[in-house]
Amino acid sequence: MCGALADSGVITMRFLIISLVLLTSCCAVYKPVPMDLASIGKDIDLPGMTREEIYVKSSEWIVRHLYSKGDIIEVADKNAGLIVANGFIEYPTEGILEVMDKVQHTISFTMQANIRDQEVTIFFSDLMIDIPKSYYRHRHPIWGLKEYYGGYSVPVTEKGDYEAARRGLLEIVGNLEQYLKRNPGG
Repeated sequence: MCGALADSGVITMRFLIISLVLLTSCCAVYKPVPMDLASIGKDIDLPGMTREEIYVKSSEWIVRHLYSKGDIIEVADKNAGLIVANGFIEYPTEGILEVMDKVQHTISFTMQANIRDQEVTIFFSDLMIDIPKSYYRHRHPIWGLKEYYGGYSVPVTEKGDYEAARRGLLEIVGNLEQYLKRNPGG
């Protein structure tokens, strides 16, 4: 009797050790976004442009080029030189595996433009990955199961998602910068 209990304890201990090793190795794969990288932003120098000119042109560009599920411009304060806008972009994928994994995913964000004479600072926050709702039907000989997946948003917390968001959002800043520099004046 004691031998059976001892064997049972050894098996339980082995199981516990293996479980802990697997649990810690799975946690090592997750790469969270370091706090010093958690923000995305850029200063744009616009020599010769006034705050009012930058404000008007930035507002025009934002309304024409950002997409949002709700109101695009949330706050527009010309006196303070502040524009806060909502938007989303397609998930900027690289490589065939990421394209297959992130098909129809979007990244939603809040964009803040702090406008001063001859300069605007663009800052992105509230980064969320929007996972589309999809339908899957299991083929089973007796019954077919129907399931829906997705239809929700999750915060950008992994380094790979952050880097993808950064690529796409810095492209937005680059496009805005080109527009402002090509179209100076009020």
